[in-house]
Amino acid sequence: MCRKLRKLSMTLFKTVSILSIICILVNLSSNSSQQSKLVKSFDKESYARLYADNFRVNSNLSHMVSLANTSSAVVKNNTTTVLVENHTTKVAVINNTTKRTPIYEYSFSYLHVPVQVCKSNGAKFDPFLLFVVKSDVNQIAHREAIRKTWGNTSNPGIKLVFILGYSPLMKPFIQMESNMYKDIIQQDFVDAYQNNTLKTIMAFSWVSTHCSDAKYIFFVDDDYIVNTKYIWDHLNRLYRAKKRSVFLGHVWKNAKPSRNAKSKWFITKGEFKDDFWPPYASGGSLVLTIDIIDKLLTQFKFMKPMFIDDVYIGLACKELKISLTQEKRFWRYYQPGKMNYLFSSHGFTSPRQLIEDWKKYHIQYDMVV
Repeated sequence: MCRKLRKLSMTLFKTVSILSIICILVNLSSNSSQQSKLVKSFDKESYARLYADNFRVNSNLSHMVSLANTSSAVVKNNTTTVLVENHTTKVAVINNTTKRTPIYEYSFSYLHVPVQVCKSNGAKFDPFLLFVVKSDVNQIAHREAIRKTWGNTSNPGIKLVFILGYSPLMKPFIQMESNMYKDIIQQDFVDAYQNNTLKTIMAFSWVSTHCSDAKYIFFVDDDYIVNTKYIWDHLNRLYRAKKRSVFLGHVWKNAKPSRNAKSKWFITKGEFKDDFWPPYASGGSLVLTIDIIDKLLTQFKFMKPMFIDDVYIGLACKELKISLTQEKRFWRYYQPGKMNYLFSSHGFTSPRQLIEDWKKYHIQYDMVV
């Protein structure tokens, strides 16, 4: 009887221990996925400020101000100061000229930066083509598959970096990955879908500051296959034709905001009143030049972040009158068997599939530089 009790006690002890560990992991995971509860101790102020904005634009766009939607307007010596109801935007009209005051300051700290990608971090020169891969912090296998397939090139004119947000659970793994490959750019905002725009701003800011002599920036998500040789040849032709200022992408026109509350991209009328978005390029795969990136970064200061990053860029392009060049070879669906005439193709289901498809097609379609 005593022996049975001891065995039962040991079984219960092990069960309780395992359940305790599971509860701890679930709690940590929950804390890293629920936006309203995610506040990092080392950046509470910035984090609280960003979530107070709720990653939305108001019905008139936060940087477009008129007297009709203001709480006060003061006229003094031909100067009109307009204060918006949310107290985020100030516009001064002086002698019939308009001066805007920035309403948003992007301020996060780097946790990891790459090495020997551009001149500023040890390379001999900035690359002709820089791949900037927007990656989920948890998708280590996706990044590894990219490094072994389309991101693996010996061409010194091509470099590759990955941009990540932060996850406390992934911290030691990202440290090892960064130490091994030295191609990680990470900042201390929480890695979540609602923060995709922060990743975009981070990518643009890093490129503008640390790789400003790169000729073309290929901005792409981590679930794409890319024909590296094809895009390299195309961009070289553009460069020889002196097309040094471009924004290429799969451009959406007359797209409607989703008013379905169950949708991942739900936007209320109060957040954006128009029935159609301005033209925008699918954010998963596009090519820009540094001059365009610099203009966008300047415009972002006058816009509250919104969570749909490609639309956010489209709104900025509309304000800046930047032309978006339609390029259907950035394909929205995964079709590796058509990569002989596509720059990129979206949506491989697993890293293993990417590697298998690469083995099957990359030599056939001459996809490596």
